Amino acid sequence: MPDVYERLRHKLDRMATGYPATASGVELRILRQLFSPQDAELFLSLGLEPENAADIAKRLGTDQAAQADHLEDMARRGLLFRLRRDGEPRYSAIPFIVGIYEFQVNRLTPTLLKDISEYFLTGLARSFHSRPTPHQRSIPIETHILAERPIAPYDDAVAIIESKDRIAVAECLCRKAVRMYGKGCRHPLETCLQFDAYAEYYVDNSMARAISTDEALAIVKRNEQEGLVLQTLNSQNVEAMCACCSCCCGMLIALRLFPAPSREVMSNYVCRVEADLCTGCGVCIGRCPTKALKLIQDRVHFKPERCIGCGLCVTTCPAQAHTLMRKPPARLYTPPATMTAAFERMRSGAQ
Repeated sequence: MPDVYERLRHKLDRMATGYPATASGVELRILRQLFSPQDAELFLSLGLEPENAADIAKRLGTDQAAQADHLEDMARRGLLFRLRRDGEPRYSAIPFIVGIYEFQVNRLTPTLLKDISEYFLTGLARSFHSRPTPHQRSIPIETHILAERPIAPYDDAVAIIESKDRIAVAECLCRKAVRMYGKGCRHPLETCLQFDAYAEYYVDNSMARAISTDEALAIVKRNEQEGLVLQTLNSQNVEAMCACCSCCCGMLIALRLFPAPSREVMSNYVCRVEADLCTGCGVCIGRCPTKALKLIQDRVHFKPERCIGCGLCVTTCPAQAHTLMRKPPARLYTPPATMTAAFERMRSGAQ
């Protein structure tokens, strides 16, 4: 029988954005840092549908109390997802991304980060970006800047926040990781929002703090002023909302390397630039996360194939030379209903 970590790798590789093998075996080193052999065996026994401890213990023929303790311990370490239905905890397996890696926000170590960086360059990035269904979407930073109505609720940051019963704010995993290398940027750490079951999980595991709707709206406003890109999990339900910078965010750094980032990220909007109105101030150049704008002879030049529709160039243009436009109907994207549905699309290779 294959080694338990190889079986765990194989299971993760069949989930969402995958977990491919590499020549160096770095992916197995990562799993050994996170999972004990007992953890790995329990993970292998679970699916994406949440189960309570009693049903899991009965199915595996184990002691219920001991099984409940083990499940809760793994959930606290970010190795399983836990939600509550009618006050009862239920547990399910989760992909490596979005899931296990993000849930290590308070458990990062230099060794783990070094191995994950190596893995991203030698295997994970290729798997991550090869899926027709991405794990995130880019949405406009503010909807009042849009030239057209109506706006889908899942594309409206304010509407998303105001629809949620529970909200939490967590530190940005990417900026926190880069700071562990002794680098980083000026942007704040506490920027990323979690909603409903994700918020509950983050707060219960001391990975985030619960906040009000008003504080969440204030954080989004500050994120806009900071020039951070809003990226939500790829579902209509929107379980989480990241605020990303192109200096630390792995997703944005990777996007900048593509010749046409607009084809690599799901966004329903694109910028339109009226060069005749441009005064050559250059503010938008520094705000654009994907280098879609360039100043030539005191006039802005726009590359639409590099635009991800974030709107950061629009909100600070003093000449109002930038407008955010909805894409043509044939190019509009409707996300899956839930993140679980998105995971299934990723796994199957569907779009």
